This record gives sequence, structure tokens and C-alpha cells, in this order.
Amino acid sequence: MTTTPPEPNSDHDPNDLVPVPPPHNTSDEDEHDLVNASVVEASSFPLSKTGIAAWVLVASITLLMFTLVAYSQLFPEQEIGGDASPSELMTLQMQGKLIVGQKQLAALTEAPQTDLSESLPKEFNTGSYEQRLCYAILKGELEGPDAALQQLFELDKKVLEHQDLLTLTADQNKLRDLLGELNQQYSLGVLDSSIALPLADRQLIESRLGWTGQLALLPKETPLTAQRKTLETEALTMLVLIFIIAITGLGIGLASLISLIVLGIRFRKNKMVSHFEIRFYNHNIYIETFALWMILFFGSSVGSSFVLAGLELDPANSLLIQLLIFFGSLICLAWPVFRGIPFSQVRQDIGWTCTNPIKEILSAIPTYLATLSLLIPGFLAMFILVALVSSFQESHEFGSPIAPGHPIQELIAEGGTKMILMIFLTACVAAPIVEETVFRGILYRHLRDVKSFSARWMSVLFAAIINALIFAAIHPQGIYGVPVLAMLAIGFSFAREWRGSLVSSMAMHAIHNTLVTCVSLVIL
Repeated sequence: MTTTPPEPNSDHDPNDLVPVPPPHNTSDEDEHDLVNASVVEASSFPLSKTGIAAWVLVASITLLMFTLVAYSQLFPEQEIGGDASPSELMTLQMQGKLIVGQKQLAALTEAPQTDLSESLPKEFNTGSYEQRLCYAILKGELEGPDAALQQLFELDKKVLEHQDLLTLTADQNKLRDLLGELNQQYSLGVLDSSIALPLADRQLIESRLGWTGQLALLPKETPLTAQRKTLETEALTMLVLIFIIAITGLGIGLASLISLIVLGIRFRKNKMVSHFEIRFYNHNIYIETFALWMILFFGSSVGSSFVLAGLELDPANSLLIQLLIFFGSLICLAWPVFRGIPFSQVRQDIGWTCTNPIKEILSAIPTYLATLSLLIPGFLAMFILVALVSSFQESHEFGSPIAPGHPIQELIAEGGTKMILMIFLTACVAAPIVEETVFRGILYRHLRDVKSFSARWMSVLFAAIINALIFAAIHPQGIYGVPVLAMLAIGFSFAREWRGSLVSSMAMHAIHNTLVTCVSLVIL
């Protein structure tokens, strides 16, 4: 059913979105009186007892989830010693590729070789033992095998200083001995690692130290020219991709500013019509539904983690189970049907409607670009939070790094075709569908209806902000992620308000997660 905006009048606030009135299938005065009575009732008693109980449950789960993650970030238990995970070496691995890539670019362009020793900051010589070994490898790449040996000797001294807390594993001791032996051979002019070390030792270095480990086995002037060339090409590709990402980012930033200006002008001229229809009824049922979703989703996630803890499943299979839990949690939509609302009406209420999918998807592009401008204050707030928290935290120099991030970064660092596929399905398909349904569909419906007796702009802001805070608080990024995620969620809510359908906000969510995932795959 299509609707049209009313004619503007003298009482209309030009700063408001123009509402599309709810359709009326009859002119019966009794029905009209019933609607008016519903408005009065909503303004006087917006929440029923079950609605209040549902909100108490939602607030409790949100606070619990946020507090647990925030506490772990504010008062982390740093792991000192033990084998490092691939994600702990990500930053230094990327720095090594950029260094080698710059050298290759200079060689290709016949530019004068510059001293790149300053491109390896001493700040990277911290963290896990493996990261320190990688730092020594990069020193050897820049300054020669003697510099690598010197760095390894300094690392030995550091280990002795902290031997009360740091105990090296068998693999770590083995890696130290192998790198020392390699660089001694390189100093003597033996640059073929296949001669210096047996295959099993070379495989250990590659598996534990990744790309940097390969670099250790293929020094400059190695006779293994084909393998060295492959390594250099990979580094140059990384450098080019980083440059492309930077240029693309600048272009997206400009497009974001233009989109924000254009949408702002259209908004001021009342050319952006709100297609969100106020219902004045059933809003208590929808907060009950949202509370039920939280119980189903988080209960299933926690329960499955306990059940599967001892099974030692492949990480990709664990992610598949999480994907099934994601979609399975939408069974909560049976609750409003159980409470007497026809499913066809539920679909209308939560925005599972779309008369023109192409138009809705296309509308997501300028809206998402405009939303990116909102992320600027979000990122500034995040950097301030990181600086404030870091100022009072004490970290051990051999401890794992404390930084904002998402657990999925660990999975990306693990790699593998199956894992990457599961990450894309979870982040770029499941998350946009499920999260937009429950947040911008179910929760936003309740918040807008329960505040519908207020001025429209107040109702929209109220619904968008409360929605955004809950959305950001339950994500695993914790306190660091709240500013950025909240701003992003506000943009999704505005798309829901403008378009009426969830298709636009789902498309925005999918675009964002796909971009972030692709950039992470390039960098990690």
C-alpha cells in the first residue's frame, strides 16, 4: 500500500521529517475514537507491567555484558609467557612487509635507496617473545645479520631480567637457537637457509613466525632467488594495497561530506519523507520480544561455549555454530504472533517490507556515506578513551598488547578458506539481517511508539540514541567500541526512519561490515 505525505501547513516544523500517516481502511468514527484513546493511553501509561519487566531484563543483560567486557579492558590480566597467537604478530608483520615493499618500490623506480632503519620503531620491540624475535629478524633485514645477532643477545638479557615471571616454552627456546644459528651462518657468507637448517627447523620458523619467519629464511643475496622474489612481491603488493586503501579512504571521506550536505539540504527542504508509521499499540509486546531475543541469543551462545569447550572443534566449525545461533534467535518473532498479532502485521511493524528492493538498496549508499561523517567524533572519543585507560594501566613489556579490537580479528589472522567464508557469512550476511531485525526492527518500533506522544524530532532522537547505546554496549569491543558503534547505529536508525523498511539499514550494515572485513583481510 502506498501513502503520500500531507500538505505542509503553518504548524509544521521544517526541521522534522514529513510523516506518512498510517493507512485507514475505514472512516468509522468508533475506530477513530479508539485510535485517539490509544494515543491518550500511550501518553499516560506507556509501559505495562510486562513491558517494565522486559525493560528491567534488557537493562540487566546489557549492563552485565558491558560490565564484563569493560572490566577485562580496564583491569586486564596480561598473559606473560606462553606461545604467542598469530594476531599478536600482526602489527609487526605488516610493518615488515611495508619495509620490504618500500625497498622493492625504490628498486623498480630506480630511486635512490634511503635508510629505512628509522621505519622500525623501538616501540615494536615489546610484547610477546615471538614478537621480539620478529623484531630481530627485521633488524637483520635492514642492517645485516650482525645487527640481528646483537638484537638477539639483548633479548637474552631481557629474559634473564624477567626470569621470575617469564618462562620460555620449548618452541620459543628452539626458535631463538635457530635464528641465532641462521644469522651466524649469514655472517659467514652462507646465505642458503636450506643448507644451514634442516627442513623441520625451517618449517617451525615459518609456522610460528609467519611472513617474518619466511623473511628470516630468505635474506638478501640468498641463492634461493625465486622464493625471495615471491616474498618481495607479496610485500610490494601489500604496499600498493595500503596506498589504494588510503586513496580510496580519502575519496570515501569526500563522498561522505558531499552526501551529508546533499541529504541535509533535502531534509531542510522537506524532500525526505519519513515512511515510518506510528502504531500507538503493541509496543509492550515488542520490548518483550526484544528481551526474549536477548535471552535466546546470549543464552545459546554461552551455553554452546560450555558444551563445546571440551570438543576441540575447528574454529571454522565453531563459527558455523554461532552462525546457526544467530539465525535461530529470530524464532523470537513467534512471540508477538503468540500474543495475538498476525505475522503479516509483525512484518509491517518491524520493517520486513519492501516494495522496491533496488531503490531501497540504492538509498543505502548515500545514507551510509553520510553516516561515515558521524564516525569522526566517534573515533576521536575512542582515541581519547584509549589514552585515558592506558595512562593508568600497568603493562608488562613481555605481556600481550592491550588495545581495542574484535575477537574476529583472531580468526582472520588464523586464515584458511573455510574460515574466511564463515567470517563473511557471519559478519556480512547474518549480522546485518539479524541485528537490524532486532534493533532497528523490534526495538526501534517499541521506542518510537512508546515515545510517539512527544514531538517527532524528540521521539526519533530518543529511539535512535537508546537503540544505539544498547547496540554498542553488547558488542565485544567494550568501552572502546561504544562511541563508534553508537554513531553507526544512529545512522542505521535514521535510515529505518526515512525508508520505513529495514532493507536500507540492512544494506548499510552489510556494506560497512564487508568493507571492514576486506580491509582487515588485506592488513592482517
